[in-house]
Amino acid sequence: MPGKYGSGSLVITFDDGPGGSPQTITPYVLTIGGIKVESITEQSNPFGTTAEAHTPAGMQKVGDIAIGGFYDTTATSGPHVVFKSPDVGPQDATRTFTFAPGDSKTFTMECRLVSYEVKGDNGKLTRYEAVIRQAGAGAWT
Repeated sequence: MPGKYGSGSLVITFDDGPGGSPQTITPYVLTIGGIKVESITEQSNPFGTTAEAHTPAGMQKVGDIAIGGFYDTTATSGPHVVFKSPDVGPQDATRTFTFAPGDSKTFTMECRLVSYEVKGDNGKLTRYEAVIRQAGAGAWT
């Protein structure tokens, strides 16, 4: 149904390894960076102009996406299982990331897990932060 959606309707999945199986990580995510699709442009203003102009170069990019929450070792789908090993093999398959905020709209992207950090803070629950980076086209459907 068209309209506005909150965090209760959000679904996030991420492969548990390069070429792995998709895991629903929604229950373990408290924060996620924005999904920003950006056109790559080249400055194209000629001499004699007083304003900068840009022309699309026919490519797009998605900025790094940080995902964070409470550290959890739940088998199969917990963040420590899914994120513990950043991708290192240049020949490894990519991972699939999906972000579905509501109304059956889904952003899907092939990506790499570039970092995983576990953070301790006195008097607080242990947290994690993972960063994923685009490895293929990201698109909304």
